Amino acid sequence: MSPLTLNSPSQQPPEDFAQLLESLASRPQPAVVHYDAETGDRVELSGRVLANWAIKLIGLLRDEYDIEDEPVGESRPLVVLDMATHWKAAALVLAASALGAEVQLMPSADDAAEVLRASLVVTDHPSAWLDSEALGEADLAVISHGMLDASFTDATGLEVPAWVLDISAEVRQHPDRLNAPLPVVPLPNTPQEPTPQEPSSPMVVTAWAKDTAETLLQTWAQQGTVVLFQGAPEGETWKQMLSNEGLA
Repeated sequence: MSPLTLNSPSQQPPEDFAQLLESLASRPQPAVVHYDAETGDRVELSGRVLANWAIKLIGLLRDEYDIEDEPVGESRPLVVLDMATHWKAAALVLAASALGAEVQLMPSADDAAEVLRASLVVTDHPSAWLDSEALGEADLAVISHGMLDASFTDATGLEVPAWVLDISAEVRQHPDRLNAPLPVVPLPNTPQEPTPQEPSSPMVVTAWAKDTAETLLQTWAQQGTVVLFQGAPEGETWKQMLSNEGLA
């Protein structure tokens, strides 16, 4: 397999992550739309841009961690994303899953028993983890929410220890192509039965659930769009989202 670039469209429905990234990279239509209820901001990422971010994140995770060296299967490493319903979380789901990791999206560090088996925790609020026994032996990484953030500290004003990886500071330095083939990791099975939504309707996520990571991947494999709403599903931004996305 040659290194993946961002201009080689897949002709068949994707069966593994290399094919999914190729499919996304050939897609100018939106793959992720993010709304922030607090600011009212809307950010839209085409499939091409999502694939670009995922490839940069894959390069970073490969350089910093040994996720890919673990066997793909029941004993595969766990990556916990303790983050808001944000587009960067979606990109991390794609990147970590492509390396063979199990990805768990969670709203807090409350489930200590589950988190203790994690290899890596990525968070947008590190104060919940720095002195927490729930971190166990896992590595800790931080990420901020801006598209062009120079670092987590610059974006948030919060200092983090040197042993914590600052993804915001490091990821944009990585290339837009893979420097080595991905492991062959099959995609989660897509649903065989029709879903309640019409095919043209986006998948709307207002809070993480146990199966959200898998459902994101299934949606992209089916050329669908994911709408992430950060905040309570109410108010003017919620109404605007419903209108904008044809859901009103």
